[in-house]
This record gives sequence, structure tokens and C-alpha cells, in this order.
Amino acid sequence: MGRVLAALTATGALIATTLLGTVPALGAQSALGTGPAPTPDPGTRLYVVVLANAPAATYDGGIPGFAATAPQAGHRFDADRPAVGRYRAHLRSQQQELLDLLGHPALLYSYTTALNGFAARLSPRQVDTLQRLPGVLEVAPSRLLALDDFHRGRTASVPRVPTPEAAQPSVHRARKPRPSVVVGVIDSGVWPENPSFAGLPIDRTWLSHNVPGFTGTCEPGTAWTATDCNTKVIAARYFVRAFGAENLASSDYLSARDGTGHGSMTAAIAAGERGVDVHIAGQDFGLTSGTDPTAKLSIYKACWTAPNPSGDGCQTADVLKAIDRAVSDGVQVISYSIGGSRTSTTSPIGIAFLNAAAAGVFVSAAAGNGGPGAGTVTHPAPWLATVGASDPGWHRGSVRLGDGRTYDGAMLWDRPVGPARLVLAGDAAAPGVDQAQASLCYPGSLAADRVEGAIVVCERGVIARVSKSAAVSRAGGRAMVLVNMRPGALAADAHAVPTVHVGVAAGRAIRQYVRSAGPSARASLAPEPASRGATPRLARFSGRGPARAADADLLKPDLVAPGVNVIAAGSPPADGGQLWTPDSGTSMAAPFAAGVAAVVMARHPTWTPAMVKSALMTTALPLLGRAGPLLAGAGEVDPRAAVDPGLVYNATLADWFGFLHGQGFASTSGRSLAQQTITASNLNLPSISVGDLLGTRSITRTVTNVSGHTERYVARLRGLRGIARTIVPDSLTLSPGESATYRVDFSATRHARYGTFAVGSLTWTGSRGHLVTSPVAVRPELVEVPDELRGRGSGGTLLLNATAGVTGTIRPRVLGLAGSRSVNLHLGAGPFDRGRPQPGTSTALRALHVPRGTAIARFATEAASAGDGFELFVYRGRTLVARSTAPSAREVVVLHSPRAGEYRVFVHRSGQPGSRPASVAYTAWLLSRADRGNLRLQPVQVTGGQPFLLRARWHGLDPALKWFGVIRYPGSPYHTDVIID
Repeated sequence: MGRVLAALTATGALIATTLLGTVPALGAQSALGTGPAPTPDPGTRLYVVVLANAPAATYDGGIPGFAATAPQAGHRFDADRPAVGRYRAHLRSQQQELLDLLGHPALLYSYTTALNGFAARLSPRQVDTLQRLPGVLEVAPSRLLALDDFHRGRTASVPRVPTPEAAQPSVHRARKPRPSVVVGVIDSGVWPENPSFAGLPIDRTWLSHNVPGFTGTCEPGTAWTATDCNTKVIAARYFVRAFGAENLASSDYLSARDGTGHGSMTAAIAAGERGVDVHIAGQDFGLTSGTDPTAKLSIYKACWTAPNPSGDGCQTADVLKAIDRAVSDGVQVISYSIGGSRTSTTSPIGIAFLNAAAAGVFVSAAAGNGGPGAGTVTHPAPWLATVGASDPGWHRGSVRLGDGRTYDGAMLWDRPVGPARLVLAGDAAAPGVDQAQASLCYPGSLAADRVEGAIVVCERGVIARVSKSAAVSRAGGRAMVLVNMRPGALAADAHAVPTVHVGVAAGRAIRQYVRSAGPSARASLAPEPASRGATPRLARFSGRGPARAADADLLKPDLVAPGVNVIAAGSPPADGGQLWTPDSGTSMAAPFAAGVAAVVMARHPTWTPAMVKSALMTTALPLLGRAGPLLAGAGEVDPRAAVDPGLVYNATLADWFGFLHGQGFASTSGRSLAQQTITASNLNLPSISVGDLLGTRSITRTVTNVSGHTERYVARLRGLRGIARTIVPDSLTLSPGESATYRVDFSATRHARYGTFAVGSLTWTGSRGHLVTSPVAVRPELVEVPDELRGRGSGGTLLLNATAGVTGTIRPRVLGLAGSRSVNLHLGAGPFDRGRPQPGTSTALRALHVPRGTAIARFATEAASAGDGFELFVYRGRTLVARSTAPSAREVVVLHSPRAGEYRVFVHRSGQPGSRPASVAYTAWLLSRADRGNLRLQPVQVTGGQPFLLRARWHGLDPALKWFGVIRYPGSPYHTDVIID
């Protein structure tokens, strides 16, 4: 990763001319990824290759003969400028040189706008060659990414949130006409006949006159012509070369037409037409509008449906081309509801979004649906707005049992049902049908004579939720109660019969009542009236912090938006013939924030994406309950307040370079990427996070007055239990356009909880009524220690360099050393089935018994060659309990206090079948809670905030074994692994 930063340098031809020489610009693009996708060669795999020169979106000059191509502040990227064409040809010529050097591998895409690089099918030998070249920054496999919703039918689903006209922000009803902002939606396409996308016909003349600087086009395809674009959907493209047109399900379309409904939803939420009448199955849901109905939509379909649902998704290479094209077309906002990394800020997609943001494009990315676990937030890069999901409490209902008890859940229907007979589906199995299938309400599994006129209790799982209500309806049932069998979100789906979806505890109580009441069991279902004034809660599934990137010095998610039971446009073939459908997920939240960003950008066209993000965050509303900064960031976005934030925090490309340099990434050009290093905590963000407070830490921020009046602000910090803090200065008076810098000093008190985040907020209260609030999270640490120490020999000493967070005595405790013999494995490449793992030519199996009292089980692989990638999968019985799947040359899985039992460890080599065999050393260790071994350390006196040394000594080790031990620090959740070869 240390080479990645060079991809971001704005100037300089970093590809060594001695290696690549100079070639003329390519006159035709056929050699660089246009036309039909090439047929895959056996033994190759699709990779994304990132090169060193800045792409056109951020190139600001410096190469002789090539003028700057980056857009000026407040302007779109202009792909029609002659300078852009010349510079792109320069980048493509360098790409072609690499392809020639590699022997002309099968090329899928060339990237020149938001990324400089290409996607090609490469052999392991070609990958190894590329990784050794000085101008190649990263060679990453293209991966299948998932959409961030709980989509009905294809997976265990969840619903989405309504957007009635009355709930829409009034800010888009400006007195003066304002320029249209173009929102680029990278997703599964759009269903153009939906009224949310209605508009008048357009042509290129209309587009250049009404949306100057936008160069997008309407690409024809299956069931899609140029006439499907209009004054709302002004452009549409699709990207399928990496996914493979031959891999599409028959229900999908080889065009920008949406086969799943997901893309239509996200597009409608962001910028659907105003005042559209919504009906689902004959039920009137009133009027709906997009968050910014005045914005235009440009559609980029990069997500596809496969015959098998496990194959659905979006290939990285296709997504990158969509981003590249969106920035080239001149969009100002990107809505991105696709899964991403929890740890990396510099993946190829992360770099592409960095360049997009630097070119003035605001990116709203879904925070993922990995909650409620900690550290599950995705897209941690600071140049993105990472958006979690709130639950506004829309579409609720209740189940009232015959004994008077009432249980709440999700309900889309607006009509009450009952009282009526209440039966368990498993007790109403049709003749010859297994009771388990009937409990799940499989189609045809219910006996009509037992279900007729009754409310049926169905268990969630295995098949689509709406298929269960269809089975109830077909058998004559009057309504359904859908019960979760394990924790999960509640979905207000468009069911065939009135349905209330309840959680685990409610479901258990309802089933117990039916069993005890028998034939006399009764229930009634009732919708709850919408409560628009209620404070929203955090959605259970929403990905939450602390961020795993930058040592948690970045606070993610940034904010949240409605993401539960949202009703918006769908795709009739995927949604039972309906134009509208409910769904849930951070997929629904990201386009809401994108729409608000479009409103703000239209009002303030010269603002940078960082300023827009600041406006959304500092004016956000708190959530109900304990959803603090680590869970919900700044809170729920408030469209009305965001257009007038008072103060903003700005950041530029130079700041991002400084941050990346501070993360230890070095330029391959031999020069720094920034004038100064900026720690993650000191990035000028509208949030503050200190992941490791040791002694006293000073954080600086700069604010700018973007109002039209001079205003005096006074600061106040709330929360942060156990943390002393000082703000200098604590008051500011700023005239319009004026900026000022302030400092916050943090230190731990005796009441601090080490290893645990203290959370709070910092608010600047203005004399003219502005409230500028930043979420704050600070984690005091007892010590800062290395994750791992490695030594050699039967005896010796290791020096452990650490930093203290307190003044006093540190008394480390030691577990181990324990010895184990490594096993050398030789594996080819091939697929791995996680559901039915089997040893084979690409997979080795190692069995292991873990006894009671085991404190730590550690499994590790080290490849003989750094270019070979391996994966580790650890099963207890048939259950996958842990995995490490980078893939990389070194993989580690550690289980703390593992359950006793028989374990199976699979070492797998990823890649295309037919690759040359590769060697890897596998080692497993078990440490008992009573194992003290012969690793010795002494207590040491420390001073808070100061470094100190620990000496770890060992002797008498068998050199034929590899040894493992752990150093623990009482009072701290962290430890240091010790490996002795």
C-alpha cells in the first residue's frame, strides 16, 4: 500500500521512461477497452491496475506539452476541452505501453478521468511483472460487490421509507429558478416509465442549453432507446464487460433498464419528480417526491442480476468505469449504494472517489448493513459522506392477542384486520407437506381447510417474505404475522394479505400464546397512524463505528438518513407488477443525503464537496436513544437547515494528500505528496475522533463564515466523560467569508475508561441563531504498543517500543511461548465453496482438536512468494467461525477463548484454475490459560504521553519449531503477539 499515494500526485510522469519509453498517442480506442468484451483466457483473472500519473479530473499541469485539465472551483469537469483530449491520449499511450510489455492481455476498460489505469485479464506472471514496475501503484483483483439493501425476494429482505410530499424539505421551492444539479446514480439502472422519472423529450441542443457543461448521453440497449431519456433522466449508460453479458439472468436487461428495482429506488429517492401519486396493490400512499425534485438524473448501471442470487452484484472493474464516466460526463453528485471496504481508504474505488471529490463531485456512499456490531461501517475514506440508516418509525402496525397483549411491528397495509382465528403455519401443513416447510409458509404448503379466514403465523427465512404472504392468500388466509427467528430488521413489504412483521421476542410470545390457547386463539392487526413529529432511531442493521481505518482517528459514519420502510419507484417485473415498492437499507439512506447535497450545491455552486458535507453534518438532528457519534455520526440530515449552516469546515486535495502521507504512504516519485503531514485526527473535518489518547492531544480545526453577516460564536463541549478538555479560543467573531482556527486539548482524568470511547459534541452557538455542531469521540489508552514482534533463535531479547497513557507502573503479563511445527503446502489455484468446503488441488485441509481451557488459537500462513495469494477458513464442525480472505501472501486468524471441539482449517489458494502451483507454510498454535512458557518481561515505570521500552527475553527454544506468545497489559484491551522463528 505504500505505493498507492503516487497515484494521487497531481503532476509528474512517474512511469519510468527508461522502462516504458515514449509512444505516440493512440488514435483509436479500440485497443483500450471498447467493443465486445474479450473472451477470458484460461489461467487468467480480472485485475484493476492503477498507474501513477494523475487522471484528467485532478491533473493541474506540470508535464511539458500538456495543459491542466482539472476543473476550476464551482465548475464541472469539461470533457470537451481540447486539453482534456490530449492528456487522455497521453495516459492511454502509457497504458498501451504496459499492455504491449505484458504481451497484449485481454483488456476490458481504460480509465482516464477519475482514475488512471485499466482493467485487464492477467496471468499470475503478468501480475508479478506489473507489481515490480515503478509506475504501477496497485494491481487489485476485480471483486463482486453487493448492493447495500435487504432486497425483497432475492435475499432476506427488509423494507424502505416513504417520502410523502408533506415530509419533503421546502428548500427546493426557491423563489428564483436555480441551475439544475446532476445526480449520478451508480446502481442497477432505472425503470423509465415510472412517474418519478417523467419528463419531456430532449435532444443534444436542449441538453447543452439547459445543462451546460454536461456531456452525458443516452446509450441504447435492450428495451431502451434514446427516447427513454428526458428532462428528468438526461443520460443513461451501462457497464457489463467485467460482470459478463453471458452471466445475466433472463430477467435482467442488457441496457440501463432496471431489472431489480434497486436502482429505480435510489434514483427516485435522490431526485424523483415532485408530487407523484403512489399506489401499491390498490392502496393509496399519497404524494411522493424526490429529495431534490429539481435535480437531473444521470444513470450508470453497473450492478446486475445473475441466474443464481449468489452471483448478483457489481464487479469492481464495471463500477470504476461508471465512476470514471460519471465524472467525465460532469455530474456534481454521485449516489453510491454499493458495498465497500471497512478498512481501506485507498482501494481503487477509494482513489477514484478521491479524485472525483477533488474535481468538485460530492459522493454519498452507503455505510453498509453490517450492524449492530461495532466496527461494521464501510467506506471509511474522509473525502466521502458515509451515510447510515435511521428508522423514522413509518409503516408500523400491531398484533393484539386475544388475552389483551399487544406487540408492535412493521406493517404496510392501512386497514385493520380481525379479530380472527390465529393459527401457526406449522400446525396447518397440507397433506404430505413437511411441518418445517409449512412453518416457513412455502408456496402450496398450507391446508386451505385449516387456514381459511385465519391470521397465519409464518416464520421468516429461506424464501422471500412476500412469497409467504402469497402462500397464505392462496390457501384462503385472511392475514399474516411474520416472525423473526433470529435478530434482524423488520420489513413493511407489499404483501398479498395484511401483514405485521415482528421481532424475535414478540414472535416467541405470540407462538406461545397460540400453543396455550389452542383453537380459541384470536388476534387482530391494526396499522398505527404515522407520527411525523417522532424523533427517528438508528436502524439496527446500519453499519456503525468505530472506523477500522486510520486507527479510528476518522469518525464514521458521518451522518444518517431515512433508511427503513422507504417507499419509492421499483421495477414492475421484480416487484409483482407494481410501480412502487418498500425497501430498507443504507442503500435508501445514501441517495437521500445525495439529494440534500444537490439542494445545497444548487444554492451554493462554488462550495467544495467538503463544505457541502460539513453543512449536512453540522446541522444534523440527534437521534432518539443512545445513538451517539460512533453509531450515527452527526445525526440525521436536516434538509432545511443544511442550506444555511453558518460555518463550514473545508478540506482540499492537498489536505487529503497530507492525510495519506501521514498514514505512511510514500510517493514512488521520491518526493512528498504534500507540504506537510496531516494526522487523521487533524484533518479539517466537521467531526473529531481521537482513537488513541496518550497524555495530552491537541486537535485543530478551521471554520469559515459562509453566511452573509458578521456573527459571534461561542463554543461548548458536551459529554466526554473522564476526558479533560480546553478550547482555545472559545469564542470567535467572523465577518462573511472570514476563517479562523481553533484548538481543542484533550487529556484523560482518573475517571477515564481506558480502551473505551468517550463521546460528546462540540457546538458553536452563533449570535444570529446558527448552531454548528460536531460529533466528538475520544478513546484514552493505557498504552500504545505494537501488534506484533518477531524474533529468531533459541534464545534472545526483543525490545518493545511503546508509549504510555498514564504515569505509574506497567506490569505486563505473558502467555506462552508455545511451539508448533510448520507444514509446507503446495497448491494450485481454483474456487472454494464456503458452504461445502472440500480439500483439493487448490485447497488443503488441516484438522485440529481445541481442548477446554484454551485461551488463544492462532492459525497463520506465509507464502514462499510475496505475489501469491492465499486464504484461511476456520470451521468448528460445519460452522465457519473465522476467515482471512485478503487474499495475500500472509494470512492470520486468531480465536480468543475458542469453544472446545474439533476444528477444520482450510488453506485455499485463490485465482484462476490452471495457475502454477505455489508454496505456503501453515502453522497453528494453541495457548492454554495456564501456559506461562519462558517469555519473560519486567515491570517498568512510565510517564503519561512518553515512550518507554520493554525487554522480552527467551531461551531454550527448539529451533525446529516456530514459537508463539502473547504480551498483555492489564487495564488495556490491546496485546502484542510474539513470533519466534
